Amino acid sequence: MKYVYKIVAAIVALAVIVAAICLPLVYISFESLIPSVLLTIGAYLKNDSATEMLQNANGELPTGIAENFSLKDILFPGNGSVAEIIANIDLGSSDTAVKSLEPVISPAITFAVIFALILICAIVTAVLAIAVKDNRKVIYSAITGIGLSLMLPEAFEAVAAPFLNGDITLATLSGSFLASLLGSVAKLELSSTFWFIPIIFACVIVWTILYNATLPEEEKRERKLMLGEIEE
Repeated sequence: MKYVYKIVAAIVALAVIVAAICLPLVYISFESLIPSVLLTIGAYLKNDSATEMLQNANGELPTGIAENFSLKDILFPGNGSVAEIIANIDLGSSDTAVKSLEPVISPAITFAVIFALILICAIVTAVLAIAVKDNRKVIYSAITGIGLSLMLPEAFEAVAAPFLNGDITLATLSGSFLASLLGSVAKLELSSTFWFIPIIFACVIVWTILYNATLPEEEKRERKLMLGEIEE
């Protein structure tokens, strides 16, 4: 049973990394007239796809574009999504873009550091689950992961703020006011799937507590002796 506990705890802890990379953690929406204009033109030209989309929307024209995307979508773009657009932005080619992003640099670094610490904490939790005899350290590490996870939304809000309050727009990024006609960021936030990360850490804690609680009395005594909590 001890080895089952160790293997399961390690696998669950490492699942945090999979969730952080693969789950669509970020939600972004743009307010733009472009989708409605293109859809109207498509319907006028009797395009089947445009007509079907209008019918599914009960004739209501879209007012923007919205999408959830993951870190994997940015690292491995290729589906024509918003994430691909973000991944293909070349900030090095535009002094204007780099200067306009100055307000978000410090919050972005803070967010990246916390995100990296969460991944490191997941690895540490898995290693502790396998290596240590005192599995309370596994609980402490998982609690640290939960604490870091709860800090992440606030850090992301600081990153999103300049985009939402208009300090950073498509116009300031491109250096052309015409870019503002393409739309503006209406929402930029962590999606609800983000909460799977602290939930996974909590599962490690629950699994560890259940394992400790179901140990036979003799094993509990041997464990306490090993940890120096009682004397023979």
